[in-house]
This record gives sequence, C-alpha cells and structure tokens, in this order.
Amino acid sequence: MLFDERTNGFRLLNGEGDGLPGLTCDLYDKHAVLKLDGDTPAAFWNVDAFADWLAERLSIENVFLKFRSDAETRGRAVRGAIPAEPVRFLENGLHFQADLVQGQKTGFFFDQRDNRARIGALAVGRSVLNLFAYTGGFSIYAGCGGASQVTSVDLAKPAMEEAERNWALNALPGDQHQVSATDAFEFLEKAKSAKRSWDLVVVDPPSFAPAERHVKAALASYQALFTAALHVLAPSGIVAFSSCSSHISQQMFLELTELATSKARRRATGLGVYGQPADHPFPLVCRELQYLKFLLLQVR
Repeated sequence: MLFDERTNGFRLLNGEGDGLPGLTCDLYDKHAVLKLDGDTPAAFWNVDAFADWLAERLSIENVFLKFRSDAETRGRAVRGAIPAEPVRFLENGLHFQADLVQGQKTGFFFDQRDNRARIGALAVGRSVLNLFAYTGGFSIYAGCGGASQVTSVDLAKPAMEEAERNWALNALPGDQHQVSATDAFEFLEKAKSAKRSWDLVVVDPPSFAPAERHVKAALASYQALFTAALHVLAPSGIVAFSSCSSHISQQMFLELTELATSKARRRATGLGVYGQPADHPFPLVCRELQYLKFLLLQVR
C-alpha cells in the first residue's frame, strides 16, 4: 500500500500508467472524480458501471465525472450528488479542502505530494515564497514544517481565498501567512524593486507548453520566470523549480535552469531532481508521460 490513514486524497487510477488509457480517477476521502481524455475514452469507458464498482469496493459516496475545460458544463454526478461545497481530505496528516467542481484539474494537484513534503522538511526557520500557489499546497507544508513566514502568490483570487482557508484548517498562525492575488511576474518585479528576499522560493507554474509548437516560447518564459525568482532569493537560499509540461524534457529543463541561473549571476548546487509520485505511474515505453520535473537548488 502507498498510503496509510494519514492520506485519504490521492490518484487511484492514472490512465495509461495503470493500463486504463484515457481514464483517471482521483479520490478525496468518500468522493471520487473521474476524467476522460477525449471523445474516444468517453465512448469506450462505461463510467456508470465503473462508479458502481468504486462504491462497492471503496465505500465511495459520490462519483463526479468532470468534463474537459472547454465543455459548457463542469460535469455530472455519476453516483450520488454533485458536491455542493469543497470537500475535505488528508494528505500526509495535513488538512486540505478542494472544490471538485470549479477547481483546476480534479480540484487539487496530487502529483506534487512528495515534493510538498520535501519543501516542508526544508522550511523550518525560513521565510518562504510560493509562486503560482493555487490553493496553497506548498505553503501549508512550509507552515507546518516550521517556516517563519510564508507568502503565497497566485493570479486567481478564489484560489488565494482557498489557500487562506487551508492554512486555517491546519491551525497555523494567521499572521505568518500573506497572500497576494497578482501575476507572478509582476509580483517578482515589484519585490526586486523593493529589495525583498526570501530564504526558500517555490516556482510551480502551469504548463507553458501545452503542445509541441509552444516549446520555443515556453523555454523563454520558463527562463525569464526562473531568472526573476532568483533575483528575490536570499544568499545561500534554496529554490525549487518545477515544470508539468510533457513537451519539456528533463534535459531541456535542466539546461534552461542553468541559463536562468547564469543570467541572474548566481551559482547553484543541485540538491535533488524529482518527479511525480508512485500514484502517477507511467509506461516505460511512454516516457512522455513522465511529465513532472522538480529541481531543488541551493544558490549562492
């Protein structure tokens, strides 16, 4: 088993990695969210029968089929009811809630679980900046890990409000968490001008390369973003750079990070290169499904 009673939010089925092409299923305690990757999986998979199977074996109360982002409606209840409010769940003993209907993906990003734990272990006594924070996953781990202060930045105001609620769910001191609903590039520019710095910076942007044709522009965007983040990192600080784009290879990712570090006139030592957790498996013959890159650096 991958999880004990301290974690009841995780990916149950990961498409091709679990031999179920086009079908993913995330569990949030007694709630399940299904996603189908396109029209072919939608025509092939019997989601109603699958929902019955889930309910019988895992005591799932509600199964929600979430439609693709370009659909007119967000999804439908396959079994039970559509969650009327965010649902609560545990991850490594920490408390979170997620909006399964309106939230991004299925409501939460389980693929960064192990990397969140790494940030939590490094946060003790440090000031932390979490860029593209969404609902505050890395921020909560940092706060629970003993960070002196945490700043969460995301353009979406509802996500920042949810981050504050997740912070409160874990009984963390309210005055140690600052949120800013603003563009990350704009925030970094203003922080640099104000000569602000943080001991630990997490940069976890959305995919800049949703298709192969976007790779060149994405590399430039990543490089500019990482360079800007290094400008607000304190001396001997730690930075975490991440990319979830399958079209950006690990080699490309390391090279653009090297260029960003050079452009920022900093020197870096690698502390670890990581990826997605065990509940996000991939077929060895489909290496492009090993999409997540996560790099920890100590920077002088």
